[in-house]
Amino acid sequence: MDNVIEFPKIKVGANVQSQEELQLKLEEFKAEYSNEIAEFLWRNILAELVRSGCDFQDMNKYFPSMLLVLESIRSLHLQAQDIHHNLQDFAIEAISVEELQEFEEKMVDIDEDID
Repeated sequence: MDNVIEFPKIKVGANVQSQEELQLKLEEFKAEYSNEIAEFLWRNILAELVRSGCDFQDMNKYFPSMLLVLESIRSLHLQAQDIHHNLQDFAIEAISVEELQEFEEKMVDIDEDID
């Protein structure tokens, strides 16, 4: 019986966490995953901007805007996971959905001659 592997004995329920601890760990996992998703999308967006002719040689000039795009992606992904990000508060205060809807209504062409 030299080839028998003994597995450690684990007490059932020894690692049981409270609902709050479990929820916190889940939110931490989602936030970490969100960082990876946001950075992946951000790199692809920047690559597409470069392909379309944007020249980002002066990083001091463009880097703050680049980071804002990254944080916007991260915030949106976290919001979709029901996790708060400070940029969500800014978006609510700065963007008026009603004004956007009014603008879209004005931009809709209701001319019947256009197919």
